[in-house]
Amino acid sequence: MHHPVQLVCDHNLRITDIFTGYPGSVHDARVFRTSPLSETLEEKCGEFHLLGDSAYPLLKNVLTPFPDRGLLNRQQINYNIQHSSNRVKIEHCNGVLKQKWRQLYHLKLRDIRLIVNFIRACCVLHNLGLQDGVALDLEENVEPVEPAPRLDPDNIEQGIQEDLNAVAKRNHIVNILGQ
Repeated sequence: MHHPVQLVCDHNLRITDIFTGYPGSVHDARVFRTSPLSETLEEKCGEFHLLGDSAYPLLKNVLTPFPDRGLLNRQQINYNIQHSSNRVKIEHCNGVLKQKWRQLYHLKLRDIRLIVNFIRACCVLHNLGLQDGVALDLEENVEPVEPAPRLDPDNIEQGIQEDLNAVAKRNHIVNILGQ
């Protein structure tokens, strides 16, 4: 059985937030919408933001790429490239976790509470290893886990609308990158 996990990490691959507990196939937008992070995001991020893929809503504190339907201008393409090159950290973090704890690929546990605790324990051990400098021993051999295919953001159940402040913030970053 598949267990969606929402991870947030910093640029050093330190996991700063984890949410899991949904058994089966649940879209990332729904996982985000029902996570404690979505309720405390502005408090945690302040003027800063997280980078989300196209499965997430564009919010003031969650910046997403521009949907590419073949109509992007050069600055928007550049933004998407920069966004992707930074957001890949979470894919790499996920790859490191699954390389260190291969049981995460195929959990044999059936009790959802045990599954949640096991996943959280792996994340805690990952962070402890980072503090001791041992968590990335396998970094050279780790391939980032490919993210699940994303649906077109216009057609997914988001429950949260893009807000005008988020659009303005993303456009401001596009302008800065274009200078």
